[in-house]
Amino acid sequence: MDKKTTFQRIDQLRDEIARHDHHYYVMDHPVIADKEYDLLMKELASLEAGFPDAVTHDSPTQRVGAKVLSGARVFKHNVRMLSLDNTYSQDELRDWFGRVYKILGRRDIEFVVELKIDGVSAALAYENGLLTMGATRGDGEMGEDVTHNVRTMRSIPLKLRAAAPAMVEVRGEVYMDKPDFDRLNARRKEAGEEGFVNPRNAASGSLKLLDPLEAAGRHLRFFVHSFGRMAGGRKLQTQSDFFELARIWGFALNPHTRVCRDEEDVLKACAEFEAMRTTLSYDVDGVVIKVNRFDDQAMLGETMKSPRWAVAFKFAAYQATTTVRDIVVQVGRTGVLTPVAELEPVFCGGVTIARATLHNFDEIERLNVHKGDRVLIERAGDVIPKVVKVVQHGPSCVAVKKLPTDCLACREEFIVDDEDGVAHRCINPSCPQQLERRLIHFASRDAMDIEGMGESVVHELREKNLVHCVADIYGLNKEALLGLELFGEKKADNLLAAVAKTKSQPLSRLIFGLGIPNIGEKASQLLARHFGDMDALARACEEELKVVPEMGDVSAAAVVHYFAKDVTRGLIERLKVSGVNMIEPKAPVEGKLAGKTFVFTGELVRYTRSEAGGRIKTLGADVGVSVTKTTDYVVTGDSAGSKLEKARKLGVKIINEQEFEELIG
Repeated sequence: MDKKTTFQRIDQLRDEIARHDHHYYVMDHPVIADKEYDLLMKELASLEAGFPDAVTHDSPTQRVGAKVLSGARVFKHNVRMLSLDNTYSQDELRDWFGRVYKILGRRDIEFVVELKIDGVSAALAYENGLLTMGATRGDGEMGEDVTHNVRTMRSIPLKLRAAAPAMVEVRGEVYMDKPDFDRLNARRKEAGEEGFVNPRNAASGSLKLLDPLEAAGRHLRFFVHSFGRMAGGRKLQTQSDFFELARIWGFALNPHTRVCRDEEDVLKACAEFEAMRTTLSYDVDGVVIKVNRFDDQAMLGETMKSPRWAVAFKFAAYQATTTVRDIVVQVGRTGVLTPVAELEPVFCGGVTIARATLHNFDEIERLNVHKGDRVLIERAGDVIPKVVKVVQHGPSCVAVKKLPTDCLACREEFIVDDEDGVAHRCINPSCPQQLERRLIHFASRDAMDIEGMGESVVHELREKNLVHCVADIYGLNKEALLGLELFGEKKADNLLAAVAKTKSQPLSRLIFGLGIPNIGEKASQLLARHFGDMDALARACEEELKVVPEMGDVSAAAVVHYFAKDVTRGLIERLKVSGVNMIEPKAPVEGKLAGKTFVFTGELVRYTRSEAGGRIKTLGADVGVSVTKTTDYVVTGDSAGSKLEKARKLGVKIINEQEFEELIG
């Protein structure tokens, strides 16, 4: 066979194999036997071996590449990957419908209802139809580059099957079928390894493996549910339009997706989907409801962490009965005392549960729960398990005092924290349990991300008096660690390396890690971006803080109160001396948009609001949620709303879509 004929045969084989992958992994309808498929793959591999210059990145033989030699690289999402607000009842869902109707000013709204896959969120980037990047959601801003493992998943096309825009980022859920999960755990058991708790954990762990060959053997799958950014291509009007286009491109879409005409239709779909949950070969924990039209989505906008145009409706909680071994009091990082039931371990909702919250001391009295009682517990999704009721009292009925006289962790007196006398807080800053919870939070993945500093390590460090505040983490040394029971040479080296690595974390992670009351992860990011460095944030007054988007009176007061403390100033100074970064790195910027803030209102013709926001972010600008004195531009489209009027009152520069395009070039 001459070179030209060989290359033609290679192209033919690639197309044929891609078609069979689509039939098998996307349509679930294979049209040839496994042996015939294997022969096609062997022929292609043989021809490519003879003509190495014919090998392309999107060839089926290139799905499994070389092993990654170090940890995953960080990937910055073009458009933020938001999380969804949850609803747990029809009443809560109807409240959400009411908010949608109020903002849009009408009720003739179409919705899309999809099953909520209990998997791992991921984003896939395609340039000119070729897969170039796969990344986890991470914190919504930054994810982990897992392209090497994404390429092994045959439900993900390496090359889109139809004409594609110059750039598109699709999003969806990586998951593992229950039969594949069972086979994986069986193999691990035979090898003497610990099995995964549930398919979601298995998918998450598999996605982050360094060896793509090992990941390929775990048969991960992917359902598309949305897109983050699309540059070029035809203009889409609705979510259902996107689903149709994604299907043409060759992606797998969950077959249990429905367009609904009104809220009653949505509620009916929710009930039908919940009834089928036990018949599916993969785990689901609810449904996702989205407003179908993209112009409506743009008008609804988003909060700091969630879109207003979509919501999750969680299925009824999983329940199980077990026995209360003991009732203990847990002290959180802010000093709040929370009673917790220690249980006979029981499997519920895909995990083994050994502890459940009792919320507060009034709840103990309301439930009339005692040590030794048989209780009903429930777990809904990722919500902390809770005790629902007592099924049967135990033989001894050992009562728990409703209100202890002091903190059970440090024996210091506590104070009642609210007007109802329900929450109780230990006010001793040296309380050992508070310290442990603060250290665990500081080291957590969403904060400073100190790998290897989990609960057992933190407990031993505190027990041996090696740490008294988070700044002491940076004074740890190998000699001290080797004196602890948990540590050997390698573990000590790894922990010290992980601690050193955190010194370069951005300011936003440090702010979150400090655990300022009422300041969560997203608020920490907004504060870091706005003020730029720790000193500027520490000096800010309440009025300056309230200029930051989504920062209200309570949050602003909490920040001022936190930085007014002598102990906080001393802590920040010690962290500085240890070399911990106190600056938020600026996004790469181009031209005159650096540091500018844009607010969009109304319907744009050439862009969705997400596309426009993604474009200006690449040029160094930020997207504002509401119009304030610090807003630089308000971009108006058709049917502009109240934001336009507010911009006029505040004297903010108003531009139309044509002027916006000229500005961004």
